[in-house]
Amino acid sequence: MENITPATNEDALLVASAREGDSLAFALLVHRYSRVMNSFIATLSVSESEREDLLQEGLIGLLKAVRSYEEEKAMFSTYAVTCIKNSIISALRRYNKSAALYPSLQELEEAEAQEAESPEYIYLDTESGRLLHDRLFKALSPLESKVFELYLADETYAEIGKRLGKDVKSVDNAVQRIRSKLKRII
Repeated sequence: MENITPATNEDALLVASAREGDSLAFALLVHRYSRVMNSFIATLSVSESEREDLLQEGLIGLLKAVRSYEEEKAMFSTYAVTCIKNSIISALRRYNKSAALYPSLQELEEAEAQEAESPEYIYLDTESGRLLHDRLFKALSPLESKVFELYLADETYAEIGKRLGKDVKSVDNAVQRIRSKLKRII
């Protein structure tokens, strides 16, 4: 029988619940991986405003991980950290930033493993994560919601535009509005 640690099993249960629309489960995942996002971003030489943008990208990476995770292929923590890191790196590349000095995946996983927090802290972070999730999805228009869903599914702007009958510029504008709303909410 496969040896699954309690955290790994709990992550898999949270992912399954989050996929079914459980905002509390998603909030717990945001809480668990927010330190990984912040730790990774802290290693980058970017301005404070860019850090906020990269945090949003990390959150998008986590959402992608939740939606596309396949339990039989890898542990969620490994998959989530990779999705978060890739999302942030992709954003840096889009912003034409140098990506020369990134911490290793192992360093990110070690930072995540070192989180030990009180139940009160976990509760407060869970509540704030749940509120963030709820506010985000309430703030999006129907078009933005569709664009965001397809964006989370790793579709290109051209693919999204084709599916929705919109041009690439309209899709880009929707993504920029989504980022702006995320920034205001965060």
